[in-house]
Amino acid sequence: MKFLSKSRDSKILSSGITYQEGRAENNLKLRQHLLAEQKNFCAYTEKFIEGLDSCEVEHFDSSKKYNDNYFNYYAVIRKANQYKKDEQYQDASFFETLFFQNKQEFAARIQYLSEGVYEETDEKDTEAAELIDFLGFNNPVLSDERKNHIRRLKNIFSVAKFSKEKQKEYLLNHKRELSFITAIEVELGINLSKFYE
Repeated sequence: MKFLSKSRDSKILSSGITYQEGRAENNLKLRQHLLAEQKNFCAYTEKFIEGLDSCEVEHFDSSKKYNDNYFNYYAVIRKANQYKKDEQYQDASFFETLFFQNKQEFAARIQYLSEGVYEETDEKDTEAAELIDFLGFNNPVLSDERKNHIRRLKNIFSVAKFSKEKQKEYLLNHKRELSFITAIEVELGINLSKFYE
């Protein structure tokens, strides 16, 4: 998941924008900044977000809503909240450690396997396993969407007889096709870090 990390250089932090009850204009500005930071991708699903109307500001730890800050905000598609298991994980340790907000630590602890599935890299890492379950990374509907997207891209590239370099060029020129970017990198063997870093 490329869009869970947070930056201390965020414009949201430097401008002091926070989510505020009943302040639609303020919250719209926050959503705009989050979406720009996440390169128009949902932080939880990695699906391309068509526009501001199709996403919302998500409070990672919903118990902190209206008393939170940048480190608890994400732009997500509305459906992503249906995958999230708030009540089941109210006291989970990842709310404190926020390990997933560090790209390197996330990559060391959670991996994408082929066929649409995420898994903790160490089977004893219950914190990573709980985060995967909490955010619904392996929700059957989402997993099927991921698999179908990869199959479709593989078919396009096969029919077009694209080299790896042509595949990369195609993806970078068609931003919507970058949905599920982690799966694309693993399953197609293409490094797309130029796009998300």
